[in-house]
Amino acid sequence: MKIGIDFGTSFSLPAGIINGTPSTLLPNGEYGIPSVFYYDSEVGVQIGTAADDNANFQPLNVKRDIKMEISTHADSFVADGKTFSKKQIIGHIFKEITRVSRQEGARRELVSQSIDGAVVSVPAAFTLRELNFIREAAQMPEASGGAGLNVLGFIREPVAAAIAYFNAPNAEDERTILVYDLGGGTCDVAIVRSDRNSNEWYKVINSDMKRIGGRDWDKILIDMIKRKYQEKAGRINFDAEAEGKIRKQAIAAKHILSGQQNARVSVNISGKTHSCVITADEFERATSEILQSTMDIVSRMVRNCNTKIDYIVCVGGSSNMPQVKKMFEETYPVITVKLFEPEKAIAFGAAIYAEHLTEAQYLSDICKFSYGAKYIDDFETYHDKNRFRIINIIFKGSTLPVAGTSCSSPIRDNQSSSYLPVFESECTDKRYLPENGTYIGDIRISGLEGRKKTDSTILTISIDQSGLMSLKAVDEKSGKTATVEIQLKNF
Repeated sequence: MKIGIDFGTSFSLPAGIINGTPSTLLPNGEYGIPSVFYYDSEVGVQIGTAADDNANFQPLNVKRDIKMEISTHADSFVADGKTFSKKQIIGHIFKEITRVSRQEGARRELVSQSIDGAVVSVPAAFTLRELNFIREAAQMPEASGGAGLNVLGFIREPVAAAIAYFNAPNAEDERTILVYDLGGGTCDVAIVRSDRNSNEWYKVINSDMKRIGGRDWDKILIDMIKRKYQEKAGRINFDAEAEGKIRKQAIAAKHILSGQQNARVSVNISGKTHSCVITADEFERATSEILQSTMDIVSRMVRNCNTKIDYIVCVGGSSNMPQVKKMFEETYPVITVKLFEPEKAIAFGAAIYAEHLTEAQYLSDICKFSYGAKYIDDFETYHDKNRFRIINIIFKGSTLPVAGTSCSSPIRDNQSSSYLPVFESECTDKRYLPENGTYIGDIRISGLEGRKKTDSTILTISIDQSGLMSLKAVDEKSGKTATVEIQLKNF
C-alpha cells in the first residue's frame, strides 16, 4: 500500500486510499500525531501524545517544532544526558507515523500491513537541502531508530490540498483555486488549475511560502497571558515547567476563541494559581500584523495571476481561526472563501498523489529555485582565477521535471577531477555574482583521465517532480561518462 504523510510542524497525519476514498490512518477519535519528541533514561524515546504528556514531567527533555529547525545551525538536542541529532529525531517521528499507520486502530481489516512507500508533503518553498534531509531521515534504517520508509516523492503542501479539494465529492472541474495553508510553522499558498480534459489534470500556476504559522500566534498569546499574570501578581518566575503549562493552556484558549468571544486561562505556578481572561478582539488585534504578512503573499500572487480565481480554499489547522476567513472576505469580497478539511486535506492529497505518482499527465508543478554552478568566468581571456560567476543551469519557474546543461573545461592539463560549488537562488539571470545566491554544496566530477585544457565536460543537472536533483557529466570529445556526485553542505 502507498500512503501519504502530512509531516507537520505541530501534528503529522498519515492517510491512505481505502475502497477508493482517502482516509486517515489513525485510531478512532485521534486528531493527529503530535510531532513531539521526548526522551528520558527510564521510558526511552517517546513520540506523539506520550511525548507531549511527559513534557509535564520533564519539560527540558522534550523537542517540538523540529521540522522548522532543519535549516538551523544547531544540530543536536540533549535530553537526560543523551544526544540526538535533528535527523534522528525526525527519523523517530516517521517511525511512529508508520507504526500508527499499521496498527489495529488504523482500520487493520482494510489496510495492508506492508507499506510500499509514501509521498511526503513539504512546505511550498523548502530548499533542496531540506528535502534531502527529510528523505534521509525518513529512510533511516529501523536498526538506527528510523522508519526505513521508502520515500516515493514529495508534494508541496498547498498543492496536495488542492488535489484533495478537486477529488472531493461533487467537486467542480475546470476551476482555478487559490489554496491558503496556514499550518503550525509555515503559511503556504498555491494557485492550482484543474482540467481533466487537458494534458495535465492539475497545473500549478504559482506557489510560495512564508515561515510564519500557528506557533507564532501561540507565542503572541503566551506573551499576552504572561503579561496579564504579572500585571496582577508582580514579578513571576516563568521556569520551563511554568512555560509548558502556559503553552498548553494558550493553545486550548486559542481553540476556544475560534468559537467564543473570550477564554479564561488558569495556571498553577509554584503553588499559586494565576488566572486571566483573553478576549477574541484583543487576540485578533495582537496578531493582525502577522496575519497581514501572510496575506502579502496572497496579494502578490493574485496580482501576478493572469487567470480568474474561482475560489479561495483555506486549509491547515490554524485556518480555523475566524480572523483568517474574515480577512479574506474583506480583501476579496467577490471570491468565495471555503474552509476545506483544514486538518486532513494535505494528507488526503498526498495519498491521492501517491496512487498517481507514475502518471506523467497527472500534475504539472514548477521549480521553486534556480540552480547553478560556480565557474571561473572566461578564464582563457582574463586568466583570472578569482573571476567567479554563478552560471544558472536550472531556472526558477521551469515546469518539472526539468534538465539543463553547462559546458566547462579544466584550467590545467591532466586534471582528472574537479569540484563545482552549487548555488540555489531565486535569480533568473543566466549569470550572477555568488553573493546573490546560496551556496548549498559541491559537485565532484571524476574518472576522466588524461584530459587537456581544450577538452570540455558537459554537466547535466536534472530536477525531478519532487524537487530533488540528479546529475550526469560526459566528456564532450570521447563521450565517456564521468563519475559525478553532489555533496550537500550541512546546515
